[in-house]
Amino acid sequence: MAPRLIVLGWDSATFDVVDPLIAEGRLPALQGLVERGARAPLRSTWPPMTDSAWTSAFTGRNPGGHGIFGSWYRAPGEYACHYFSSRDRKAPALWEMTEDVRHLVWNIPMTFPPSEVTGVMVGGYGAPPGSRFTEPKPFQDELARRYPVADILDRAPHSSLEAFLDDLIRGLEVQGEALPWAARESGADCVAAVWPHVDRAQHFFWQFRGTDHPLAGAVDDVHAAMDRATGKVIEAFPEADVLVVSDHGAGRLKGDVNAGAWLARNGHAAYGSPAGSRLADAAWALPPAVRKIGRRLAPSLARKAMGAKLAGQLGSFDWAATDAFLGFHSDLWLNLEGREPLGRVPVERADGLLDELAAGLLDIADPATGEPVFAAAHRRDDIYSGEEAWMAPDLILDSWSAGYRVAPAREAGSDVVVRPEPLAGVDVAWSSDHRPVGIFVAAGPRVAAASPSRAPQELNLFDVCPTALALLEQSVPAGLDGAAAEDVMSPEFLRVHPVEIGDSAGPRTAGGEYSADEAEAVAAHLKDLGYID
Repeated sequence: MAPRLIVLGWDSATFDVVDPLIAEGRLPALQGLVERGARAPLRSTWPPMTDSAWTSAFTGRNPGGHGIFGSWYRAPGEYACHYFSSRDRKAPALWEMTEDVRHLVWNIPMTFPPSEVTGVMVGGYGAPPGSRFTEPKPFQDELARRYPVADILDRAPHSSLEAFLDDLIRGLEVQGEALPWAARESGADCVAAVWPHVDRAQHFFWQFRGTDHPLAGAVDDVHAAMDRATGKVIEAFPEADVLVVSDHGAGRLKGDVNAGAWLARNGHAAYGSPAGSRLADAAWALPPAVRKIGRRLAPSLARKAMGAKLAGQLGSFDWAATDAFLGFHSDLWLNLEGREPLGRVPVERADGLLDELAAGLLDIADPATGEPVFAAAHRRDDIYSGEEAWMAPDLILDSWSAGYRVAPAREAGSDVVVRPEPLAGVDVAWSSDHRPVGIFVAAGPRVAAASPSRAPQELNLFDVCPTALALLEQSVPAGLDGAAAEDVMSPEFLRVHPVEIGDSAGPRTAGGEYSADEAEAVAAHLKDLGYID
């Protein structure tokens, strides 16, 4: 049995990079899909971050409906952050909505710890070292016998950028072989896989594009490796429908915004004693390989250092004198009475204060260019809905469209717009960050032939799940935020299999949570990648 549908996630892919590479003939597999199928820009969710966005793609719901607003997100009711995992997803995903369909779920963010599925789940993304990341569990042993596990999991730069580039390309070469094997071994009707390699390359190598640096072609080389892996999958299953999608786009990172300093300068926040410690700062400043040795030789001391650092991730504010604060993904929160532990903003003052804050933040400009650092400020109720919307921030600041990000460090400082800081281990800062629009490409027996008259102008990430369900000849649950993209399906297929709307999908529950050690290991990985400071 061969898969009928393959959904390949090219994390962070953007037509801004892809189209020139297609024109140069460097992405023949993707080019072939475009020429015989459909393509469209794919609008991401808010925030356009990996974990929340991929969860939206495979549930068809906004974060207010599924409960994942980011991997590293403000803990509800606390002045601290919490690592979210598959246990926190409250809405069913594609592989939980089908009947008589076997699935291979491959390294999709927010699938670790893995759960039982009709088929096989490989939840390697976010899996701590040494963990069991497949379901059923014995599948991991066979996978490890055939392929290097390190090349199946997500990678961070642990030495030089040159070595990191080699890791990324080799990992894609391995996965181009491993994914078809796993699809056959699992007997999957539907394969859903995410490859984060392009995202990692763009964060670290974007700055070298168009220069004479030896790594000038690194971003393009990783795209080409991704295309080769895609080609191997297409070649293995020529009769399958193939969707290539990205969770968001990418572009140059122009600078970081120390929004905490702006809040303090304008009387909306007050700094107190630093929440971290010299021990924690020193430990996190060490190269990743050294920190790994330290965790092994002195685990209790390492946990203490990690805990101290993580406790201060929202900033060292005097909460009793602070009206508003920022989270990790440009999420702004009022220090609201009755909601926060030391809330001081009366509910009746909230709307007016949000208006004031939004207006002031939207006026912040980069002193070097005069450009605004935020493109928009979205109220919670304007972009979120569902049972988990109570977890959403009061404002989401669109820094991504403008090319900026909220600075990971939120200590007091004179400058509001600052340069991104180099990461320990590689001594290089991010030079690219996410953009709110990714890619959608589709081709196959049930997909319409390429036709400009039928091509959708833009699709939404929420449309991926219902489109996949329709191509699998399954009903689409009522109440999803997305809809099946009928414009990309062949008229012949739709005549025989019209899109059917079924009953609403009920909530999804999963028990258990990360241990403290697992959460710390994942936090260390996110730090190495530059997602937390």
